[in-house]
Amino acid sequence: MFLVQCILVSILAGLLRWDGRIFGQNLLHEPVVAGVLVGLIFGDPQSGLIMGATLQLVFLGIVGIGASTPPDALIGGVIGVVLSIKSGLGVEQVMALAMPMAILGQALGILSRVINAQFNHMAERYAREGDTKGCDRTMWYGAWVFFVLTAVPVFLGCYFGSDLVQSIIEYIPQFILDGLTRSSSLLPALGMALLMSFLFDKSTAPYLFLGFLLSAFMGLSTLGITILAVIIVYVQYLNKKSANA
Repeated sequence: MFLVQCILVSILAGLLRWDGRIFGQNLLHEPVVAGVLVGLIFGDPQSGLIMGATLQLVFLGIVGIGASTPPDALIGGVIGVVLSIKSGLGVEQVMALAMPMAILGQALGILSRVINAQFNHMAERYAREGDTKGCDRTMWYGAWVFFVLTAVPVFLGCYFGSDLVQSIIEYIPQFILDGLTRSSSLLPALGMALLMSFLFDKSTAPYLFLGFLLSAFMGLSTLGITILAVIIVYVQYLNKKSANA
């Protein structure tokens, strides 16, 4: 049963890699969504959602700009959720282990793009020859490279990862595990900081700090802050509309 689940998860990860390439940009590859799908396969979607959402914070501000290839949130997120469900690891430990997996996925992502570059020359040759079907095939060759280099490491990580990680953890000194736990608590803050580095603006900063004050010191729930934000946006919209009238 576990082998079948690992195969299904690896196929799922490969298909999610096509998000933005074959299926359009649906953000299904994000950990918060992939975690739920992985949880469904293992019969625990709630744990998948919790761990996926937590890992989403880690990768929140990591984006590929230009030719750069960031750490792979899909591989790190999927394997992290599997380790959480099957090994019973805590949030802090999984978060500390997910980033090395994501970095491995980063290297495989670079390899995928290097291989795909060769298909460009093949497609150019088919185009010069007027072979449209050949051009179509080269497009699918590239897609399957991404599929394989995602599905294979995910399968290996799922099938061997839980027992292997559990065995390694038993031999790791407790002070190192405690250090990983402490350091992993900074990762969501790092993800938010990276995101804010792109979004932070002087005109919107007061609203950010207002939301923080309402949550931290006045105990207002996220839903309440969201409703208040909608009201503020609507009032600003009406004021700008009347000013332009």
